[in-house]
Amino acid sequence: MQYVKLFVAAIFVSNFVLAQFLGLCPFIGVSKKTSSAVGMGVAVIFVMTMASFVTYFFYWKILYMPFGIGVDAREYLNIIVFIVVIASLVQFVEMVLQKTMPGLYRALGIYLPLITTNCAVLGVTQLNIGRFGGESFISGLV
Repeated sequence: MQYVKLFVAAIFVSNFVLAQFLGLCPFIGVSKKTSSAVGMGVAVIFVMTMASFVTYFFYWKILYMPFGIGVDAREYLNIIVFIVVIASLVQFVEMVLQKTMPGLYRALGIYLPLITTNCAVLGVTQLNIGRFGGESFISGLV
């Protein structure tokens, strides 16, 4: 039940676009047609969810392990690792769209690769490791 409440709160109360005004460029750029706006929304949701999943494990299982990595170095490394993970996921989405839905791929145009530099996607990954820590992985995904 608590995950349902968390899911509803994430959609309506803590929505990155509606409440915190992060990551507006791709949404404004492709909102002329409903089909392209939905396609961009699904792509961003997929990248955010998978990036949260992958970066959570990178941070807590690799970067946070005591390999002699100092706290300052870990802060820089996690940003670099997170951007590489996000860029890889965006490339995957781009290749899938190009092969399966070329019309949508052309409609999204330059805005599809801009998901990589979208501050909302990187912000979600940073918030998930900072706010939830190692305690609640499912809360971080929602």
